[in-house]
Amino acid sequence: MAETDATVLPGTRPVPPGWVRQWWILWRTAIRSSIIYRGNLVLMILGSAALQGTQLLFIGVLLDRFGVIAGWSTAQIAFLYGLRLTAHGVSTCLFGQHQYADYAVRLGEYDRFLLRPVNPMLQLLTRAFNLGTFGDLALGLGILITAVTLAPIDWTPWLVLFTVAAVIGGGLVEAGLQIGLSAITFRLGSTRTLRITVDNMFTDFGAYPLPVFGTAGIVALTFALPLAFVAYLPATVVLGKTAELLVPVWFAAAAPLAGPLLLWAGWAFFMRQSRHYESPGA
Repeated sequence: MAETDATVLPGTRPVPPGWVRQWWILWRTAIRSSIIYRGNLVLMILGSAALQGTQLLFIGVLLDRFGVIAGWSTAQIAFLYGLRLTAHGVSTCLFGQHQYADYAVRLGEYDRFLLRPVNPMLQLLTRAFNLGTFGDLALGLGILITAVTLAPIDWTPWLVLFTVAAVIGGGLVEAGLQIGLSAITFRLGSTRTLRITVDNMFTDFGAYPLPVFGTAGIVALTFALPLAFVAYLPATVVLGKTAELLVPVWFAAAAPLAGPLLLWAGWAFFMRQSRHYESPGA
């Protein structure tokens, strides 16, 4: 039986599925439409992995030259990098289409979102799918799994669950922040430069232990820009390096919870700012 978007009972009006079901149907459809050209799929995944791999190569050169970075060994840096990149892959795979908010608003695509019985934000996030995000996710998982076997970690069931939660929570931190920045599009018309700047900061700074940037840098990358919640804080817990923290250990252990909170805040801010949408065809 073909899958439908609504449940229809005799004598009743069609009942649309819940938002989770709506997201799943639309997201899966976007993926199916994107993988029609298999060659393009392979090239985009390889290209994205190669782009991220250049930074990994640079970090490898630094480690080969100095041995450690801020007291973190090669295996520990690899764990931190793998955690950050996997979280980034989760964010871009599930929420990456936020970057097209500028396009949807300027060209009036958002008009169609408002006419359909589905949350406009869900429609934006599932309007298409960037195959290259699979490359980020695959490379991140590969590095993380390799680092897990090399880093001196005394694994327990709690630490395994915590690491999984950290990956998901880190991805939601990045997604919530970027969705919140995309919301400003309804006011300014474009936030592309701002979003790219923040994305570059996550990429450039997120692969290093924060003590590299000094006390001021740690404070800024924890509370001004919530980069520390993506990988650094969870990594200190897993690797047993909480002695270097400027915040309480419980704060670092609660880092994965920041993801759902920031995603909710970013989503709510987007929907509130969407009230200021003005159709270009009006």
